[in-house]
Amino acid sequence: MKKLLVLLLSLMMVLTLAACGNKEETPAETPAEEEAPSYDANAVDVGSLKLATTSEYTYPDSSEIDNMDYVTTALATNHEINSNFVDGLVETDKYGAYVGSVAESWEPNEDATVWTFHLRDGVQWVTSNGEVYADVVAEDFVTGLRHAAEFQTGTGYVAADVVGFSDYMNSGDYSDEAWAKVGVAAPDEKTVVYTLSSSVPYFYTMVEYTTFYPINKTFLEGKGDGCKLGSPDVTACAFGQPTPDSILYNGAYILDSFDVSSSTVLRKNDLYWDADKVYLNKVTVIFDNGSDPYSTIRGFEQNTYAAAGLTTSWGDEMFQAMKAKYDGYLTTNLPNYYAFGVVFNYNRVTFDNTNYATDEALRENTKAAIRNENFRKALKAAYDVPAYLMVTAPEEVAYATLRNMNGVPNLVTLSDGTPYNTLVEEAYAELTGETVSLADGQWPWLSKEKALEYIEAAKAEGIEFPVHLDMLVIETSDAQTKRAQSMKQSVEENTDGQIIIELVMRDQDTVYNIAYYSESWDEADYDISTFTGWGPDYVDPKTFTEIYSPVDGYYMHACGLTDLGTTNSPDFGSDDDIKTEVGFYEYEDLYRAADAIKSDLDERYKAFAKADAYLLAHVLYCPTSMQTRAMRVSHAVPFSGPFSSGVSQYKFKGLQLQEDIVTTAQYDAAKAAWEAGN
Repeated sequence: MKKLLVLLLSLMMVLTLAACGNKEETPAETPAEEEAPSYDANAVDVGSLKLATTSEYTYPDSSEIDNMDYVTTALATNHEINSNFVDGLVETDKYGAYVGSVAESWEPNEDATVWTFHLRDGVQWVTSNGEVYADVVAEDFVTGLRHAAEFQTGTGYVAADVVGFSDYMNSGDYSDEAWAKVGVAAPDEKTVVYTLSSSVPYFYTMVEYTTFYPINKTFLEGKGDGCKLGSPDVTACAFGQPTPDSILYNGAYILDSFDVSSSTVLRKNDLYWDADKVYLNKVTVIFDNGSDPYSTIRGFEQNTYAAAGLTTSWGDEMFQAMKAKYDGYLTTNLPNYYAFGVVFNYNRVTFDNTNYATDEALRENTKAAIRNENFRKALKAAYDVPAYLMVTAPEEVAYATLRNMNGVPNLVTLSDGTPYNTLVEEAYAELTGETVSLADGQWPWLSKEKALEYIEAAKAEGIEFPVHLDMLVIETSDAQTKRAQSMKQSVEENTDGQIIIELVMRDQDTVYNIAYYSESWDEADYDISTFTGWGPDYVDPKTFTEIYSPVDGYYMHACGLTDLGTTNSPDFGSDDDIKTEVGFYEYEDLYRAADAIKSDLDERYKAFAKADAYLLAHVLYCPTSMQTRAMRVSHAVPFSGPFSSGVSQYKFKGLQLQEDIVTTAQYDAAKAAWEAGN
């Protein structure tokens, strides 16, 4: 689940539980040349803050939905909205337990190679006008998976264990005869059966993901000739375009309106099968580019936004004033399942956005540096991530946000209760001889002494310093700009100016298109990027480990490398020498060996830990944090919404608002009850 690091403190995350030119450019008018936004901390009395209605939820966000074809998109910016329109077989409840959604029950066969799901009665498809279209039946899940394959879903890896799915997706033969070989069937209207190529005990957690969501065949094929099963043509198919009538709805909400860079409005689906658990009649997302750091708290104090984060980017005086003002009302959202970090571009070929690469020699030196392990270690040792996070969060929250691995420390545990991060720590020590804690909330990597030692080692291996690194920054985002400046400062100070971070300031659309939306390896126009993060699609270490596979890993494009995800790409394999040089193929061997272990989960987890330790030991990427956490004020009833590591976390179903601001005492009591399972 590719996820954009939204430095605007996305209210989705704050409120819920988990949840170009060919030359160097400068903005014609920078925020510094305009009158700086300001806000009076005493403008509103806390006692006057009461939501006018608790049935409507409004929040700001910097991202926009661009694809409603929910079975094909891999972007969390789309899932954040789409997951409210369509339900799959299962979902998670407020405790994170997997419960039935469209399916009311399910069971595997003895070796977990065949999974059967039984659908509940009363689930209906409705149109954007709220009119009944048809019942949801088992064949809709077969149609959804076939459409996903034919339209080259960005999340095909989630369904790779289904017999024949990957072969069908990549073969180009989309005949009914070819599809008949894929392991999904609807023996009757209420039963869906998946046949897997090997044992997958956690498969029920995989079908929570949108790749397995249903689509009504009649509606799909009515959206254009290119939508017809067996003859896909994305240019002649209107299904999933960002308009209300492009899909059918069986979920809690219907898209009411959508206006790019303005607002997105959802209204409750009154015919929803579980409507009694939907408490918000309307949800409105207001576009906010982050240029005004006070816009969210202003909206909160105008009783418009249901929550707001307090950010240290306001400056200490303002932050302390607001902290004192809301004393007794402040809470912090829970740790979440995302892992963010710095991604390296190992083979940059596009230089349309650069501050330094004016000649071939400079470009090649930076490429050589990025491919050099000691250089990557130097960058990691020099990067003061706690200071970076403290730009927008107080120290205690910033440290609580730190994450030291590509994954979640407790995503899985051994049968004796040993958490996964302990296994990675042991494997890391075996690889490097170093004992290090990979638990959240601390940062063991910062060391100027080691950074300089690694630089000397890189010099001995032929790297010339200083090394310049282009990094894209959204110029309108106050928080992101300040964070980027913090990163630049710490890296340059801790390397005595031998590693220089070049902040390439661009508008949001340019940055998103290059660093987030692009699916082509050769469009990665940067040297390093902080715009990619990942959350688990199911409960197994593979969900994180596989993204760095040099064969079909989702992050290969972000790393400037090829992969088989681009259908029969003629470029795939052309960079094998680079992948071999930096160690991706050794990582691949460890990853595949782990995935081959199916029956003994303890041994499987230990084997995956070796792959994750390799990724860290060779700094193939640099971990930094989980998704944004914040000190906040909120009208959301604590722990009323779903808790999840997957797309269920984005659902507004279950979420309740209250007129008064949640107090710290109320939140703490609710947290204790939640932790006790009450």
